[in-house]
Amino acid sequence: MNRKSIAIVLAYIVLGSVLGLSGYLCFDSDKKYNLLQSDYHELESDYQTLNNTHCILVDDYTQLNQTCNALLNDYSHLDQTHEILILECDELNASYQILAYNHTELKRDHRELSNNYTELSTEYLTLQGRYQSLFNDYSALLEAFNEPLPDEEIPSTYELEQWLALDETDELEYIKPSFVCGDFAVMLSLHAKMKHWDLGVVGVLGHTLSSEPFAHAFNAVACDEGLVYVEPQTDEVWWNDDYEEINEENWWKLPGFGNVYVEEYIVIVWYT
Repeated sequence: MNRKSIAIVLAYIVLGSVLGLSGYLCFDSDKKYNLLQSDYHELESDYQTLNNTHCILVDDYTQLNQTCNALLNDYSHLDQTHEILILECDELNASYQILAYNHTELKRDHRELSNNYTELSTEYLTLQGRYQSLFNDYSALLEAFNEPLPDEEIPSTYELEQWLALDETDELEYIKPSFVCGDFAVMLSLHAKMKHWDLGVVGVLGHTLSSEPFAHAFNAVACDEGLVYVEPQTDEVWWNDDYEEINEENWWKLPGFGNVYVEEYIVIVWYT
């Protein structure tokens, strides 16, 4: 076989190889194209799905963003309201503290007033009892003052002293000029009249050993023993020698005052 023949054979072999490779390549490309086209359709479907999802997400985002802005506005209003409420709460707390303090003070005042009320109620009942007693005494004194003495009785000095210990005239307050010695003497005289005793009222005018002017009123009563004098402010009972009546232009010893020169002896309320 010559070189030409060999060359022709090799040419056929190469041509056959090329043709066979070309056919193979053509077949493989179609297959890949079909695969790529299938992938494309799948990708396109996925794209559409993702695009739809994207649109939905965009709508949701838009709504959520609007909701967020609305919530931010609400939060801003609530924050302002919260600050206002804090201020009002502080004011209310301050008012509460003041009211609590006032309440405590009012409770203390109420407690003190309750105690005072209890004390005053007790005093009122006591005063009411004393008023009733004084009213009864006043009624009796009024009757004794206006009515003549019936069935006069003459006491002994002992009976007189025992009665004076019970009588409360000496416990009255000396108030010048509204209630002085003459008032004591008249009060005691009226009290004695309710016992059917004729207790007189006398007064002396004169001066003391130091030449100071002297004036005083007291009581006189005729007892079983004789004429007896009574100092109504102290309930002291005394009498002179032989139960002598005080006379004028003479020195006399008066209990509580010492020696007094009597210039005038005045019988204000008569005694028998």
